[in-house]
Amino acid sequence: MLPPWLVTLIVLVQTGDAYLSWGVSTQVPLSVVSSISGSVVWEDQPSLSGSRSKSAITPEISAYAEGLLKKHYVPGLSVDVVRVDGDSVVTEFGAWGTMTEGGDATKPDTLFSIGSCSKAFVASAMGIVMDDFAHGRNVTALPPAIAEFTWDTKVLDLLPEDWALDDQWATKKANIRDILTHVSGLTRHDFSLLKDDSPMYLIKRLRYMKQKYELRERWSYNNLMYITASHIISTYSGKPFTEFVKERIFDPLGMTFTTYRSDEAEESKLFSHAWSGADRRRIPYWYAEDMMSQFLAGAGGVLSSATDMTKWLAMLVHGGVNPYTNTTVVPPSVFDEITTAHSIVVHRPLEPSTSLLTGYGMGWRRTSFQGHDLISHAGGIPGFLAYVAFLPEHGLGIAAFANSDGPHSAQLQISLRIIEDLLGLEHTAESDVHLPEHSRPNDPLSARSNPYSSRQLECDAAKSSSLPIARYAGIYHNPGYENFTLCATTTDDENCRRILSDWAAVTPDGVLDPDVLYGEAKHVLYSHVKMQRTGSGDGYESLRLFLVTLFPSGYGQDKTPFVYFDVDNLEGIEVECQLWERSSEVLGCGLKNVEEGPRGTGASIRERADVWFLKLWEM
Repeated sequence: MLPPWLVTLIVLVQTGDAYLSWGVSTQVPLSVVSSISGSVVWEDQPSLSGSRSKSAITPEISAYAEGLLKKHYVPGLSVDVVRVDGDSVVTEFGAWGTMTEGGDATKPDTLFSIGSCSKAFVASAMGIVMDDFAHGRNVTALPPAIAEFTWDTKVLDLLPEDWALDDQWATKKANIRDILTHVSGLTRHDFSLLKDDSPMYLIKRLRYMKQKYELRERWSYNNLMYITASHIISTYSGKPFTEFVKERIFDPLGMTFTTYRSDEAEESKLFSHAWSGADRRRIPYWYAEDMMSQFLAGAGGVLSSATDMTKWLAMLVHGGVNPYTNTTVVPPSVFDEITTAHSIVVHRPLEPSTSLLTGYGMGWRRTSFQGHDLISHAGGIPGFLAYVAFLPEHGLGIAAFANSDGPHSAQLQISLRIIEDLLGLEHTAESDVHLPEHSRPNDPLSARSNPYSSRQLECDAAKSSSLPIARYAGIYHNPGYENFTLCATTTDDENCRRILSDWAAVTPDGVLDPDVLYGEAKHVLYSHVKMQRTGSGDGYESLRLFLVTLFPSGYGQDKTPFVYFDVDNLEGIEVECQLWERSSEVLGCGLKNVEEGPRGTGASIRERADVWFLKLWEM
């Protein structure tokens, strides 16, 4: 029999049912266990002083969480709180709502996608690889031109055959710190991510993506650089990125069920279903295919639970050392480097009463919350939202996960409310105005949804033009983005007939508009496109492009067709198409204002566009 001080009891009370689980704490003695309706509290050591002795998951917090679920129609919400004081660790959990269509209750061990909160694992792993090289533990050799592997090492020196950006100086000078602190000069270009992509293939396409800024000129969030970083880790650790993170971070921390593989999550029977936030439709896990999950692992691929994330947070609060085993997981120099704000995200207070300037480290943003140092990151992919934060001066860490995407921010609100209560601060968590744009309410890898409405995906089309809309039908290509296909309703082509059939299935009455082009694109964040004309001029045409994902047969228990799309794209992307001189043929089309930053200038549409697509051939 185990000594009683080595036994940890978890109790979850959910609609009258009690769930019991037994575990072993190898270093921290058991102290107290408590529970409230709709939540779980697991406390490993209550003898903390001051604010650290307060309970985090109170009846008031539980009521607040239930209110958030109802207000935002979120199926399930899970929260963990960890407090570390020397060798003492207190962990508490809250779980509300359901994790499946069948009504299974959300629990502390329910697995969620944590989206871009995964980036902190990339930064930590990169530092661990550097530390291995510094201490002779490396299993691969550096290129001859590199004497040591540090944050200042040039990406070009590490990937001499593959790395290139649009700007020659940025290509030569960009280092590891630059790409992880989002100052490469490259804006998002998230729409370039392909379903059958790979890190190396993406890196080879970066040179074709237009830069809006010079290297280190301005902070600009970029998922593609974290995919690049994961490839560098794979190359110089001698094993796949996901295996390296598992061996050096997940396993040493005892994050038993945390994974990058959705099939493993499914097998555990702990993986939450995902829902679109605005129309409350169930959607699939977006990165279910193994190739896609490996490709996007660095940018947003971690699947974890409240239970496992307390172990990650306890280590972070403890400065990189696992408080349960007293072993270093993230070397101190690495921890300091990734949590230091190297670039400025928000240059002036958005809400002076709650925050000051906001900086970005590597996989972490750093700001103040009502005068308290806050290190955090938001995460989101279609169907999931996450928020992970810790306050070093208070030894406090918190994470919250929702199984529904925006436009709500329930995971953020519950986190801030708990922080406020534990620190005795004014309640301001009803608002998220103090957070930088990339944290509200979804993180960059997330598209957002709304119920399909023909009115929402339409603009006032220009009916009068010298060029029939069917003349725009064809295959368009950009070397960074690959191809997308546009079909007119009159196009007699086998591929177009399939595309038009899918569109008809999700269109009211099944009737397609003859003045609209319908298409397909095999990209991560969207499966189909739709384009219609808005105006014309001398040698050019103005149109709008909508990027969506179609579910012609519904998903889950609801088999009715629906469309999932980014609510920021309700107005569509502005498109200008260039006609051949003295001809009625389309040369190509440029996407405008799809990327943040200064507007393009120049005499031609191609120069002004954020992304230029050349028309390859007609359909």
